[in-house]
Amino acid sequence: MNKFLHLLSSDLEEKLKSLGVEGFLDYLGDMRLQQKKVRMENLLKIANPDEALYREIMLALGYKNNKVQFLELAMILPYSEISKLKDPNTIEKALLYRAGFDKSRNGLPEDFDFSLKMNKSVWCYKDVRPYNRPDKRIKGVSKFLYKSCKDGLCRMFEIAIDKGFTKNTDQKSVRKFCTESTRLFTNIRKGAIGKSRAYEIIFNIIFPFFITYFEQKKKKQFLEFLYRIFVVHPSLADNSVTKSMKLQLFGQNKDAASKVINNVVRYFGLIQLHTKENI
Repeated sequence: MNKFLHLLSSDLEEKLKSLGVEGFLDYLGDMRLQQKKVRMENLLKIANPDEALYREIMLALGYKNNKVQFLELAMILPYSEISKLKDPNTIEKALLYRAGFDKSRNGLPEDFDFSLKMNKSVWCYKDVRPYNRPDKRIKGVSKFLYKSCKDGLCRMFEIAIDKGFTKNTDQKSVRKFCTESTRLFTNIRKGAIGKSRAYEIIFNIIFPFFITYFEQKKKKQFLEFLYRIFVVHPSLADNSVTKSMKLQLFGQNKDAASKVINNVVRYFGLIQLHTKENI
């Protein structure tokens, strides 16, 4: 810890000293959540809720290597167009065509704009696991998107939040609610998105989006419910960033790390600390 203090900027060093490790990570975690909320606010200024949420989910499917490509795909094949197709095979075909993976026009509507198409060469395959290849991700998400067409993407999640809402936000009820939320992605034949990725999406995109959405709709009880989840739900699965930050803060004392990093806010705090130290 003492060695790590010297690596911090002066303002962060003072924060850590004054707040202690737990308070410091709470502060950083809340900062990260607020940044996500501002992003969602800006998105909702330029796109309707369905379109904004669709773009963010597609962006997340790109991981670090294909984020820009997935966002471009979402822009040239918007949710408004997808929702009119109402068939999983046609949605998959449309996405693959616009992404440049499928050259055939068979199976697409006659009024489909065939001039909008990405070049297959823009997609990155280097260091991408076979399961995470963009064409496989597109095939998977098409099933999820088809599932959302009945009510609309935003409304589908809003219904799930309304159904799972409870004033008793203890760890058991919160974990149950989050598990049910991930099933919107995973409970599809052959699966649309893996469970771990679904968890990342609901905490990094879905919940921050709806915190913003419910604030604008003045639905205070749902807003507070979602905020509470970040405090109550146990930390998410470690990645390379959180492992590195834990090592910096706690050394080899894994018991101390697990006791402190005991919720999603502090998990976010680790990621935010890494971000600020690498600006």
